[in-house]
This record gives sequence, C-alpha cells and structure tokens, in this order.
Amino acid sequence: MRRDFPRRVKFPDKYCAHTFCARPQFDHGVESRVNLKFGQVAATAILFFAVLTIAFGQSSGFSQFDQSSGSSQLTGVVKQIIVKGNKVESTAGILAIMRTKVGKLFSQDQLDADASALYSLGVFAKKPLITADHNPDGTFTVTVEVVENPIIKEIRIVGNSAIKTAEIEKVLTLKVGQIFDSKQASISSDAIAKLYQKQGLFALAQITTLPESPQTLDVEVIEQSVGAVTVTGNLRTKKRVFDHLIHTKKGQVFNINKWARDMKRLQDTGWFSQVKPTAQPGSAPNLIDLAVGITEQRTGQFQFGVQVDPTSSFAGFVHFVESNFDGTGQSIGAGFTQGTAGGGPSVDLSYSNPFIDSSNTSMSVRLYSDIIYRFTNSLFGGSTVPTTANEYNERHTGGTIGFGRQIGIDQVANISTRIEQVTTNNLNTTSGTQFIQQDGSIASINLGYTDDRRDVADNASRGDVLQLNLEPGYSNITNVGGLLAGSYVGSSYFAKIYGDYRIYYTPDKPRTINDLQAPKHVFAFRLRAGTILGNVPFFEQFFAGGADTIRGYDEDRFWGKSELLFTAEYRYPLQKSLSLIPFVDYGGAWGGYGTVNNFSQSNNFSLHLGYGIGLAFQTSFAPIRIDFGVNENGGTRTTFLISRNF
Repeated sequence: MRRDFPRRVKFPDKYCAHTFCARPQFDHGVESRVNLKFGQVAATAILFFAVLTIAFGQSSGFSQFDQSSGSSQLTGVVKQIIVKGNKVESTAGILAIMRTKVGKLFSQDQLDADASALYSLGVFAKKPLITADHNPDGTFTVTVEVVENPIIKEIRIVGNSAIKTAEIEKVLTLKVGQIFDSKQASISSDAIAKLYQKQGLFALAQITTLPESPQTLDVEVIEQSVGAVTVTGNLRTKKRVFDHLIHTKKGQVFNINKWARDMKRLQDTGWFSQVKPTAQPGSAPNLIDLAVGITEQRTGQFQFGVQVDPTSSFAGFVHFVESNFDGTGQSIGAGFTQGTAGGGPSVDLSYSNPFIDSSNTSMSVRLYSDIIYRFTNSLFGGSTVPTTANEYNERHTGGTIGFGRQIGIDQVANISTRIEQVTTNNLNTTSGTQFIQQDGSIASINLGYTDDRRDVADNASRGDVLQLNLEPGYSNITNVGGLLAGSYVGSSYFAKIYGDYRIYYTPDKPRTINDLQAPKHVFAFRLRAGTILGNVPFFEQFFAGGADTIRGYDEDRFWGKSELLFTAEYRYPLQKSLSLIPFVDYGGAWGGYGTVNNFSQSNNFSLHLGYGIGLAFQTSFAPIRIDFGVNENGGTRTTFLISRNF
C-alpha cells in the first residue's frame, strides 16, 4: 500500500489531528447549479476517506488517538528540532529556552508555551512560528522559525531638555551593535525614569525602532512640565514679589526639589504664617498645574520697653521695622536704645531690597551710631571685669552698604563695604589707666560666599550652611590711651579671613513642603574659625566668650588675631514655641593684644570649655534665648539673647 507524505501542522495555532479538519471554503458566487446530488456525492467521498485513513493508520503503526482521554492529540517522541531564521541569537540559546526537547514526548501545549517563552525574550519581531512534521515512524520533527529584531546601528534621543543626552545614553542597556531587545527597552525606560527622579524630575521614555529606519533606536523622552503656577491668599504682597520668590515657571520641566526650595524661600521671608502648596493634572497628560495658598501675617512691628543686652545691661528701647513695606518685599527699620550703663543712645536706620533687578540682586543699607560696652558687670552675677573703669564705652558711628546675588541653586555671593569712626567715651583718667582707648577710623570691603542647604533658614532641622568671608581693610588710629597707651598710632592695612559651618540633624521624619515649621528633635553643630593678617585695632580682633560664643564666660573674655569655636546643642521641643537645649561650647581666641589685668590672654593656641542648659522661646517679634553656662573653672553665668543662637 502506498504511504501518504507526512502531514504538516502550523503552530502556535491549536494542532488538529483530524485529517480533514481543514474544511474547504466555497465561493458563494458559484452559480446555483451546485445541486443536492453533488453534495451527497461529496459527503460520501469524505466519509470514505475518513474510514480509509483510520484503517491505514492502524496498519502502518501511526500513533493512535487517545481514546481514554477523549483528546484528538497525536502522541509520539520528538526526533529533531530545527531552528531557522536566527542570525544573532544562537541555536543553542533558543533550544535552551524551550522545554520541548529531543527524545521527549511531543506536546502541543508545551510548544505553545515555548513559542510564548521565546517571544518574551524580546529579541524577536513577532511570535516564533513553530511547526511539527509527523514522521512515518511516529516521531515528530519540530521546526522553529524566528524573525529577529534589527541590529542597532544608531541611537536617536529626542524630547529631553532637563537632562543631557550623554547622561541618558549612559543608563541605556541597549547599545549600538546589539540586537533590539524589547525587554531591555523596558529596562532602559525605567532607568531613564529613575535618572530623572534622582534630580527631582519626572519623565516617561518610549523606546522603539523607527519604522522608516529599523536599525535606528528611537528614544522619545516625555518630560513632565509645568502648565501653570498660581498664588492665592495674597492681600498685600504684590504679584511681582512672587515672581521673584518662585523660580518655578510655566513651561519649565517640573522639578520637585526646585518647587520645594520655592516654598522654603516663601517661608523664610517671615511674611506668611502659612504656605500650602498643591498640584493638579494639567490640560495635557504631561502637564502639571501648581498652586500655593498663603496666609499673610503682620510684618510691621512697633516695639518699646526694657531689654537686657548680651552684656547683661538694662536698656530702654524703641524699635520699628516693616519687613514687607507696601507689599514689595522691601524692609525699613529704625531703632533707638538707651542703656543704663550710660554713654548715650544707640541709633540705627536700615533699608533693604531683595529684588533690585531681574536677576534678584539684593541690596542693604545701614546707618548707625552704636554704643558698645566692652567690659561690664553681669546682671545675674558670676562675672568679673578686667578694669575698674566700668563706665567707659566705645561709640561706633558709620554705615554699610552691600549687594548679594544667587550664583547657584543654594549659593549666594555678596559684597559689602563698611566705613566707621570709633571714639572712646566716659573715660575716668583721674583713676588711672584702667581703660582701653584706640580712637580712629576704619574702612573695609567684605567678600562673602554662602552655601545654604538647610530645610529652613530659621530653626533648621536638617541640612547645613557654609559661610566664607574675606575682609581686607584699612585703619587709621589717631588717639590711644589707658592700657593700650603703647600701641601703634597711624594707618595700617589688614585682612580678616573667617568662616562658619553649621550642620543640623534630626532623627525624626524630614519636614515636607507642607510642614516646614514643624517642631523637631534636633542635633545642631557649629564650627567657626578665623585669622587676621596685619595689624588691627583692639576692637577689630576676634572675641570669644559670652552668649554667642563660649557660654559660662564673661562677654569678650578672650581675644586675639586667631579664633576657633565649636558648639554642639540638642534641641528638645517641649512645645511648638518652647525648647529645652543642653549645650557644649569649646573654643577661644589667641595671638592678639596681651593680658588686661585679670583677663589673661594667650599668644598661642588656647581653647576653653563651657557647657550648660538653656531655654529658647519663639515670640511674635523675635526668638529669645536664656542660657545657664558653666565654665571650666566652675564659674557660672546666665546669658540672655534676643535672637537664635545659630
């Protein structure tokens, strides 16, 4: 009997073991002469060939239908697997993915799964076509036909503006010379999204090959941009002020870090009791609309009363300040203070404008005539003074003008100049030489740099801030006396170099742009250092000791041409406006004018320890700090400061 040729069945469609399962398709346009008799003949022929096929199969050893399961699946062993169409992917690699193996039983379901597994590799343009030949000996020959994706010869990146193309190329796992892999395309897309997220940006990347150039990898970056920025709640503050304060603009790529800095900048002005940002989807899928609701607070203050200055002297004062004059962001201030220690009043006039041009250049001007009590008795006790002339003082009269500009995300450069006349008053020359006199004029230029990465400027809980200053100057001393009678008279040039670094850490959760003033448990550290080149008057030295330097010591207890100060504090909030603060201060100044009576000084490196505990209050007009300090000799001193320590 003549054997038929092996039947071929295509995959991944469900394999049909019936010989005539492929039913003929009739042309419905055939004329109606195809009559019933023809249909009967055709039916008889089909039945005849079906019976013949079954009989032939039984006599020739072909696999039988699985009668027990009722399935129409042929069974048999896989004799050979042939892979076609692969040029880059190895045959061994393809066969390793497939669970259909030579020598194992043939399974249609497994071939379907193999086709899906191969396609999921991402390197094939379409689902592989698997066919099975049923051999005369009852075995199967499986053929796998694949169409590989093109080889990448060029990478085209479009749509990116916030991140450079070279940076995006670095995170792509698909490279020139490789076969296009849809799975790697997905991985690369995620890598691009993460690259944007690290910089506070948001983007999606669609990675395909160009239809008109299949060997070109097309990376289309869709960046999230700002659709609108609106401010609500401002009754006094003018719109142009917010244009300066909010650097996030319509049309820019949205940067969550930049938006957070904008909110911090609003909070740091002190003009608003509440800053509440929100975001909504924009008019297009890649747009986001930003809004901030603010609640304005009183920015003008008129104060009068009695205060205690850092030297622990009582003083009556009248102060006026408006920090948001006419809603323009400009500040004006005037102050008058009369101390009980004598010497006349201190008068202060100030003006500042944070936005004098479109580049947000700031300007500040100050005119003053201040009394400085270099040595005085302590209001709270525990202090000594180096002279018996307790009534003498220094009057500093002059002015400053300065300009600043942002030069980076957190960096500001500034320049200022100072001109000052110093005179010593209330000298009791009949009692001896127990005073310090160095009268004359001084002028200097200060070049400053600030890098501020704190979460908020006032009462920071995270971040750090670095300040560096170079201050070249000129002094002209015309009159000396008292304990400094032998010091120089005449002109001298000098340069002061000093810096201040502060860092803050909280174990609590970080503040968000919605709770920038939330109280936190904070570890705060400060390091300050400086040196002076050239000769300077006594009053231009570095001074250490007192409320803002080494607590537990008298004000200005140590002086010199060099200084080094370190402070550590733990700020424990008892409530929102009250904190308990244990502290340690360690530092000193040395290498300047010599010992004045019992205020001994050192020409060499010398540091001193102070420690204690304090309370900080946040009032409606200013923070107040009271510290009880103990020095290394066991002496104590309580200091009062109307400002935050650092």
